[in-house]
Amino acid sequence: MAIIIGPITLGGLSVTTVSLPSNKLRTLELRISDAIATVSSPYTGQTQTQSWPGGDMWAGTVTLPPLAQDDADQWIAFLMALRGMQNAFQLGDYLKRTPRGNPLGSPQVDNTQNGGNPAMSQQLGTNNWTPSSAGVLLAGDYIQIGYRLHRVLTDASSDSSGNALLNIWPSLREQPSNMTAVVTSNTQGLWRLASNQRTWSVDYTKLTRLSFPILEYR
Repeated sequence: MAIIIGPITLGGLSVTTVSLPSNKLRTLELRISDAIATVSSPYTGQTQTQSWPGGDMWAGTVTLPPLAQDDADQWIAFLMALRGMQNAFQLGDYLKRTPRGNPLGSPQVDNTQNGGNPAMSQQLGTNNWTPSSAGVLLAGDYIQIGYRLHRVLTDASSDSSGNALLNIWPSLREQPSNMTAVVTSNTQGLWRLASNQRTWSVDYTKLTRLSFPILEYR
């Protein structure tokens, strides 16, 4: 599979993306973090927390199975084409391609709800679901909005008008355009390398071993 490099527009800026080689991953480790400051009283032990909106973030590590030379060349070319942390690529959870819920309808972003779905909101207003449908999405289901990957935190049902307010993680990165499709299957997020340095190893079996850390593209 040839490496394809092309631009997308994200938040009004042009981002160069690189296509992921087609070989299956051995493991995809996903990590999540939230930006929460804590202060504890030295007298009572009581703790206060301060949440920093928008500080929640995806990270992870991609590990490939041992690769023969042809496949290794594709992955090494991919890592080189990323130009360190500069360029982006799309990747999803390949073991959870479909939701547990029943996403009836053609759901889309509805910016007349949730105060216009501003950046850093932890909810997303949507419409165009089949009206009065229970469990269109269930807790833990992925959704994709534009190039952003989110998980739904609570079971969601549509009302009699086909609207549903979704509780999501992470928070919205940008205000999504009204009527943007809510993707519920084969979802992907936008990622970059977590370091400018990339390494691989080759041993006496002539197989290449390769893994690399990733961060959500911000």
